[in-house]
Amino acid sequence: MANTIEILGITIELDSKGIPLKHIGYPDQFSVAFFYAIGNIVLGGIGLAAAWFLAYAPDAKRGNVDTKIGLLAEHDLGWLYLGIFLLKILQLPIGTMLGEARRGSKVAVPDQHVYSVMGSEGSKLGYVLMERDGIHGAFNRAQRALMNYHETFPTLALQYVAASWVFPFEAFVCVIVWAVTRCIGAMGYKSSADARFNGNMLGLIAMCAIQGMVLIAAIKTLTV
Repeated sequence: MANTIEILGITIELDSKGIPLKHIGYPDQFSVAFFYAIGNIVLGGIGLAAAWFLAYAPDAKRGNVDTKIGLLAEHDLGWLYLGIFLLKILQLPIGTMLGEARRGSKVAVPDQHVYSVMGSEGSKLGYVLMERDGIHGAFNRAQRALMNYHETFPTLALQYVAASWVFPFEAFVCVIVWAVTRCIGAMGYKSSADARFNGNMLGLIAMCAIQGMVLIAAIKTLTV
């Protein structure tokens, strides 16, 4: 078994059971909760600003949007939109707990679980982790890329459908950008764990713009 692993271009030594001696991925000077909260606030703010200035604020769009918001208000659907928004936001505590546990365990991606070999001789063996090299490593990373997509898709699809009622074209553009960047990221992830970030930032902004559209619709509907 190799006694080192390369993460984000940094070579990290492994312990006797195959776990990195140091976790790379979260800044040491911040807690995971702070890191995730700031990231969500910044990206959420960018997405909300993009939704406001590109989809709602232009005079050519506002009349049609306000008419649709009026229909939502007529049927008291502001709570539906607010619920969809909060459903997405309240995934953050769960992701934070996972991040804290990952940093504490020092387990590196693409590994999602750590298995022990059971039996009288099991304690003498290393942990059972994903193969990282060769075609089997590529298969494992491609599988993780697919699961990353599945983990994000349900909430994104729900927000996309809701946003499309009020901002159909803008939501369409954003969801296509998100889907394309997910494909780019998956191709990168198959080649290496570090390359999973390819196209990631643009995809996150597109996803947050859809989230911003849902929030705008919720607030406008509830305050009309």
